[in-house]
Amino acid sequence: MSAIYRDSAFCGEAAAAAADLAGRDLSGANLAGKNLSGADLTRCNLRGADLSGAQLDGADLLAADLTEARLDHCSARRANFGGTRCGHASFFQADLGGATLSNASLEHADFRAACLGHARLRDASLVHANFARADLREADLEASDLDHAHFDGANLRGAHLENVRGYRHASWIGADIRDVDFCGAYMVRRHIRDENYLAEFRRASRAHGLLYWLWRVTSDCGRSIARWALWTVALALLFGVIFQQSAIDYGPHPSALSPYYFSFVTLTTLGYGDVVPASSTAQVLVVIEVFCGYLALGGLLSIFANKMARRAD
Repeated sequence: MSAIYRDSAFCGEAAAAAADLAGRDLSGANLAGKNLSGADLTRCNLRGADLSGAQLDGADLLAADLTEARLDHCSARRANFGGTRCGHASFFQADLGGATLSNASLEHADFRAACLGHARLRDASLVHANFARADLREADLEASDLDHAHFDGANLRGAHLENVRGYRHASWIGADIRDVDFCGAYMVRRHIRDENYLAEFRRASRAHGLLYWLWRVTSDCGRSIARWALWTVALALLFGVIFQQSAIDYGPHPSALSPYYFSFVTLTTLGYGDVVPASSTAQVLVVIEVFCGYLALGGLLSIFANKMARRAD
């Protein structure tokens, strides 16, 4: 069916409230500003359609295909988007208050500044979706996939975030989480607070920005014991290479591993005494590594203790 026929034959029909367009192919159709309140659009193909400013209040779009559709500034209060495919669709400043988007595929969808108060997004895929400055008050996001989603500046007061997935890779800077029901989502709360603290710390000054970069590279801001341990091992190996070129007395049984053995023993401050520096330069290097070792092991113990301690603060 041609786009011209869809725009002429269907648009007049679609303008009537409670229109029955179930299963129709309206891909690429121009429905901007049309009144589709209460319309039956179940399983409708609206791929690439323009629904900007359309009235969709109470409409049923169950299992419809809205891939790359434009719904900017539309009103879809209490509409049913359950099971829809909305990849790369645009809902900029749309009113979706009380709408149902459960089990919907919303990958890369644009919900910036949209109203989603009391909306239901259970089990929805919100991967890479953008909810910046969106109103999500009392919204239900239980068991949704939030991987790389953006909630910067979003209003999430009273929202439900139980069992959400991918939240660690989502962006929460400036999100309002007051009155959120964190039952079953206490790790989410801690992560959001951590992210906002780190963002504020990074922006405090240029020096804070540099410290933040160093902190993140070495330990993911104190959250990765594996990364810190890896840097500690790398530091020991680096000093082992340096000790190969330094005057070190390895005793009567030196080997190719002796510089690295000495480096690890020095870094961990064990100090067995079977290997000793034989020059002033080597002694200075040993002192530097001992100092670095105290810092490295202190950081390792701090991260470990934080991991083992209670986490519900």
